[in-house]
Amino acid sequence: MSAALEFATDPIAPLHLAHAVQAMADAQPSSVGLWLLVDAALLDPARLASVLRRNGWSHVNALANTPLEAYGARGPQLVELPLDDEVRAEGLRRLATIDPAAPAFSWIASSRVAADLQACFGYLAQARHDGLKLHCRMGDVRVLPTLVATLAEPQTRRVAQAISQWQWFDRSGAVVGNWLAADGKDDVADARDHLELDASQFATLLDASEADGIFAQLLETVSQLVPQTDRAAFHQRLQRALAVATRLHVAGNPDRLQFVVLSLTCGDDFYQHPDLSDTWKAVAQGTSLSGLMKGWSDALWKALEGKAS
Repeated sequence: MSAALEFATDPIAPLHLAHAVQAMADAQPSSVGLWLLVDAALLDPARLASVLRRNGWSHVNALANTPLEAYGARGPQLVELPLDDEVRAEGLRRLATIDPAAPAFSWIASSRVAADLQACFGYLAQARHDGLKLHCRMGDVRVLPTLVATLAEPQTRRVAQAISQWQWFDRSGAVVGNWLAADGKDDVADARDHLELDASQFATLLDASEADGIFAQLLETVSQLVPQTDRAAFHQRLQRALAVATRLHVAGNPDRLQFVVLSLTCGDDFYQHPDLSDTWKAVAQGTSLSGLMKGWSDALWKALEGKAS
């Protein structure tokens, strides 16, 4: 796999995907259909097309009839799942083997037709903030949990008009995340054709994506620091380091990346060394961490490196 398609997630056992979808199916009335949402940008397109052909499953562009439909086969795909339990389970197992670590699969229960789901996905994917147009990657399950959790009530009702339940695996590949439409028939649904994010929502989504961005940068620059296994735990470690960096007022991507590298090479609590107290005072006043590091003494470096070992 190329570095661009490596993820801070652990593999999903193909059988687990089949069992999770079966559990949702068992809980639904007969009038509710099951759908799989696949973020094709996170998978090998040839293998995905091959498995879908082998399964004989119909699928459509999840963003068709929206301004984002040009993503086509490289964008999110909406797959209607068959009713037969065994056929569905075997097909899901094949799909999950394309790349078990790819956060590309979520599954949906809905009594609506494909066009209604496409309109809902177009609403979520066409995010706006303060006049800025954004592509919100709702099919990527690194994004999805934070997205649905941060929706305001009218936005939640807008999604609930099309989707009654939405599930995915978390980064560990073992725990199923779940969004269930609340009973709120009297609530007013957002009537826009796009998702309007306020400052708090936008900041929440940005914060939630930072560790994945740092993970990608680590792969490009110091890949030896990135483990091949237990990547969900590694992602949590990145999040903790970034939270500490925020408390210490470390700002800007270069310095925050540098702080993470120091955490990984000198120990997660390196920042507590008493000789660094002046560094954090200067950082809080706006001085660059990277610049201050140039003045660290050999003795300090030796102490930090010895603490890590």
